[in-house]
Amino acid sequence: MIVKAPGVIKLLGEHAVVYGRLSLAIGINLYAKASFRETKEVSLTIDVPDLGAKGVFTKNDLSSIYDSYKSRKSISDYVSKNNGVLLPFETIAARLLMEFGIDPTGASVELSSEIPIQKGLSSSAALSTALAVGLVRRSGVRLSDKDIIEVARDGDRIIHRNENAGRIDVSTSYYGGYTTFSSEQGAKKEEMNTELRLLIIDTGPKKTTAETVEHVAELYKNDKEGMVSIFDQIHESSMKGVEAIKKADITLLGNLMYNNHQLLQKLGVSSEGLDRTVRIAKEENAHGAKLSGGGGGGIAIVLFGKNKERLISRLKEEGFNVLETKISVGGAKIYL
Repeated sequence: MIVKAPGVIKLLGEHAVVYGRLSLAIGINLYAKASFRETKEVSLTIDVPDLGAKGVFTKNDLSSIYDSYKSRKSISDYVSKNNGVLLPFETIAARLLMEFGIDPTGASVELSSEIPIQKGLSSSAALSTALAVGLVRRSGVRLSDKDIIEVARDGDRIIHRNENAGRIDVSTSYYGGYTTFSSEQGAKKEEMNTELRLLIIDTGPKKTTAETVEHVAELYKNDKEGMVSIFDQIHESSMKGVEAIKKADITLLGNLMYNNHQLLQKLGVSSEGLDRTVRIAKEENAHGAKLSGGGGGGIAIVLFGKNKERLISRLKEEGFNVLETKISVGGAKIYL
C-alpha cells in the first residue's frame, strides 16, 4: 500500500490568521509518500532514507513514547527529552495505538517526499498526513476525518515545536483542493473547482515561520490599532478571494493577491527577493502575485497569464527557481 499526500501553498490570509482572521490554502501536485510493506515482525519499522534515519518500535516502545508525549510540559520539553529525526512519526504511531487501538506493528513503512523542505510548501505536514492515513487504513479501524487530522498534526507540532502547528497545512494536505481556516470556524474544505495557473518561485533562504510570527506579534504589541486594521484588510482579501474563485473571476483574485502582498509588506514579512518577484510579475502582466507562507524569504506564488514563458525566463535570469504547479484536488490518496 502507498499513500500520497500533497504539499500546500497559502493563497491568502497569512499572519492575520494567527489573530482569528480567515486564510485560504490549496493542495498542490507535489507529494509526500508513505510506502507500506507487511512483515512478520512484532514491531513497526519506520525508514526515512532521505534523512538517513531508520527505527524499529515495539508496542512497549510506543507506549513509553505516548506516556512521555501526554505528560509533556511543552512541545520543546518533549522534543528535548526524546530527540530524534523519527520522533514526529513514532509519536503519530504511538497515539494511534494508545488512543484508538490501531496496532501499527507487523509493518515496515518508508517515508519519502518530492516536496522541497523548508520552503513553505508544508513538506512535514504532507509526510505526517500520509503516515497517519496509511496506518489507519491498514488497521481497518474507522476514524473520522477530524481524528486523523488531529493525530497527523502531532508530527507537525513536533517538527515545528509549536502546539498550534498544522491546523491549516495538515487539513489542506488531507482534503486537497481549497481549504479555508479561521479560529472560529476551524478548517473547512471548500467545494470549488476553479483551476488556477500558478507558478511557485523559490527566492532563496527564508526565516523560520516562528521568527516572522514573533516579529508580527511585537508589532501588534506596540501598535494594536494599526495592526488590527491590517489584519482586517487581509481578512477582507481572503473573503473576497473565496468568492472570486467560486465565480472563476481570475482578474479579481489576482488583484487581491497583489493587495495581500502589499499588506504583508506593511507587516515587515516580505523580502527583497519576494518583492522583486512581485514586481516582475506585474511588469509581465501576470494576474496576481504575492509571498506565500511565513515570508522572510522563501516562496512567492504567481497567478500567470499569457506571458508565461517570458515571465519564467525573467525570473530565472534573477537566479530564482521556478516551478509550475496544479491544484491537487483529491488530497491524501491510497494506492493498493
